[in-house]
Amino acid sequence: STNGKGKVESEYIFGMAEISLQPPDPSRTSPPFVVPTNIKKIISNMTSSKKKPLCAYISNVLITNEYRSKGYSKVLMSACHGLARSWGYETTFLHVDADYNAGRAAQQLYRKLGYKPVIDETYNEKFAWMGIDSVNRGLYIV
Repeated sequence: STNGKGKVESEYIFGMAEISLQPPDPSRTSPPFVVPTNIKKIISNMTSSKKKPLCAYISNVLITNEYRSKGYSKVLMSACHGLARSWGYETTFLHVDADYNAGRAAQQLYRKLGYKPVIDETYNEKFAWMGIDSVNRGLYIV
């Protein structure tokens, strides 16, 4: 792009993040394809004994290697939170890798931003084989 004076300025993509409306189900991540909102509402009602509204769900937060540990992930998360608020949602949900080594950086970021693990007894029963520490460490956090 140019700065209006004919000088070319560089633009860089430092990362990406996705925010969407999803059923509040800790056993599922968002699908890798677009699903119409009315279908998501039907799925949300079918997969729960209680009628639960869709929630703001952040996924695919990625920062390129050269921009890591420089605060850009906080910028992306802030943009996602702002968009969620503009949609009328004060709370956002996300999944994070529960493995300490693989998911450590993301877990630390999300904890610093105030996210906490969601404890869902039904969900935890399905994954009890992992051990309670892994189950509660942050597979699904808000």
